[in-house]
Amino acid sequence: MRGVKLHALLLALVMIGGGIASTVYQVVVLNIPMSESETDPVWVIDARVSYRASGNTPVKVQLFVPPPSERFLVLNESFISQNYGFNVSRAGTNRQVVWSSRRAQGEQTLYYRKTLSQRFAEKAVAESGPQFRPRPPLEEPERIAAESLLAPIRQHSADVETFISEAVRRVNNLSDDNVRLLLAGNESVSNRTRVVEMLLSVAHIPAEQVQTIRLLPSQNQSPEVWLRTYNGERWIYFNPVTGERGLPDDRVVWWSGVSPVVEVEGGQNARVTFSVTSTEVSAIQLAQTSEPVRRSTLLNFSLYDLPVATQEVYRTMIMIPIGVLLILMLRNLVGMHTLGTFTPVLVALAFRETEVIWGIIMFTVITAIGLSLRSYLEHLRLQLLSRLSVVLTFVVILMAVISLLGHKLGIERGLAVALFPMVILTMVIERLSIMWEERGASDALKAAVGTLVAATLGHLLMTQPHLAYLCFTFPGILLVFVGIMLMMGHYRGYRLTELVRFRALAKKQER
Repeated sequence: MRGVKLHALLLALVMIGGGIASTVYQVVVLNIPMSESETDPVWVIDARVSYRASGNTPVKVQLFVPPPSERFLVLNESFISQNYGFNVSRAGTNRQVVWSSRRAQGEQTLYYRKTLSQRFAEKAVAESGPQFRPRPPLEEPERIAAESLLAPIRQHSADVETFISEAVRRVNNLSDDNVRLLLAGNESVSNRTRVVEMLLSVAHIPAEQVQTIRLLPSQNQSPEVWLRTYNGERWIYFNPVTGERGLPDDRVVWWSGVSPVVEVEGGQNARVTFSVTSTEVSAIQLAQTSEPVRRSTLLNFSLYDLPVATQEVYRTMIMIPIGVLLILMLRNLVGMHTLGTFTPVLVALAFRETEVIWGIIMFTVITAIGLSLRSYLEHLRLQLLSRLSVVLTFVVILMAVISLLGHKLGIERGLAVALFPMVILTMVIERLSIMWEERGASDALKAAVGTLVAATLGHLLMTQPHLAYLCFTFPGILLVFVGIMLMMGHYRGYRLTELVRFRALAKKQER
């Protein structure tokens, strides 16, 4: 017996551990939300390209578009144009879309749209970059000014990263004569960034400018320039004004280098307008569209992979183990009398059609009339099977009468009795009749009341939306329930009702 208990305990712990492990994996690794109401912002970035076509000449429009990023999940990417062909290709470290047309006239407008989410981002393959850059040719005054700036930068830096931060700080000191000479009267951020990049190249440190778009709702946003360098493992970004290291989470790298974002052949007056909008989307919907999550075995074989109509059925069925666990606790720990374990759960499911109050009323009325009819038929001294058959037939007639009265009185819940599972009610009356026959009216009444109370509590628990979402999304929770059920299978202690029943005996022993 001891070996059997140990076996059951180990099996229960394995079930609980497996269920918890799978749930933690979904939450921590796959980033599945714990609440159905949890939402995430989805960002839509539009790049509007407009230009004037020169006339009856071939047109080619080249636009830099964002490269893959491990920071964002791409939900959609659209290239919107009329009478244009397009293709996407690599241009160095950049991606570029090329629209082409045999001939175009007048004002032309093209659109590029990208929809992003910061949740469930797939880790992209990190692109390598240069780790050495040759010294650029400089005029004598510029060379001397650059060397004068680099000397204190080298002295106050310990590695490449601190070198770049110190260089940015020095160049943004506009009172320095060497800085003013290199800026040549142009103190714009883009020119200061150019000077920093030039100083780094003199020191053989490869660096390049990157143009970024900020994820902030706006209608006409200008790209913001940042600096980046490759340290042999990854790209490191720097703010060209403050020297701060690290690209903020709300920045999207659009293209790198100093080339213009758009170039047009066969047209003129090319302009690009960036606009950003945001909307809130359910996090679980994002999880279902995420490729990394969809490739996961746990979600690939989850209930979300079923057709929508079938999912709705299983959203109800998957709550049955919770109701069974509740009934098990009420019977083993509380000591409540019910008609078995599964019958109260079936009655709780039936309450979904009628709601709790109407369900209790109809359950009580129909069961009471059925048992009263059974008591009357007992005087006719019929056999058990004949007596049950007559009772069940009258139950069906009673359901039809209640439905008809509800229809005449305009009570919708009266019509719901037609949906109230007939098999459940007839089974309850049958089992109560047999119990009445075998164990007496008192036990049958206790079982009927206990079944009704347990079914009501089970219905309230099984209809909790958050609990239904957790069980449907994290099926490992069901293994935890199985483990608890296994552990309760060897419980032999007192029930709460027994503590009340034997209270007088305990007092007598104390004396």
